[in-house]
Amino acid sequence: MQDIVPIVIDIIKQYGYVMVFLGTIVGGELIILAAVFLASLGFLNIYLVILFGLLGIIISDNWWYFVGTKIRGKLDYFRKRFVSLKYHNKIESFGEKFIDHYPKFLILSKFVYGARIVTLLTSGYKHIPYRKFVKFNLIGSCSWIIIIVFLGYVMGVSWNYLAQYNESSKYYVLFGVLALFVIRYIFNKFIKLDDGQRN
Repeated sequence: MQDIVPIVIDIIKQYGYVMVFLGTIVGGELIILAAVFLASLGFLNIYLVILFGLLGIIISDNWWYFVGTKIRGKLDYFRKRFVSLKYHNKIESFGEKFIDHYPKFLILSKFVYGARIVTLLTSGYKHIPYRKFVKFNLIGSCSWIIIIVFLGYVMGVSWNYLAQYNESSKYYVLFGVLALFVIRYIFNKFIKLDDGQRN
């Protein structure tokens, strides 16, 4: 990761908002964090970073949603042919729970590693109404990017003003990254607790 970060920062410095836009379509906090870091140092405009980052996220999320709508038949065939009845029933149970609580899934999945794409595909697969999908997915995306922007900006400011005085300023960056994982941990626990109460 230490080797990748400088490369990502250099690429964003070279290609600017185009890289922010394309990078967020592919996905990942690293692109936004690096872009916000550069914005805090004056290389990029923070508002344009948010704009292009959010546009990339929206395009990516909608693409995964529509992929989900197209693979329904193939997944149903695969599930009936290759998945045992035991797991078939579990999948059906999850599908019913997802339909009942899709707003929560769409919002919280942004903060749970590995859950975003699965949630988007499932939204399309289960034919969640598109307008409602857009609404709650946008709420989740905006919440996610606000937190990422805050962490990235704090990292950038810390590095810019503290590095020249104190070599330990790198720990501020580490704190920001750890804070991101703490947020994800809390949301994971929240989901498990909520499932336990319902069961």
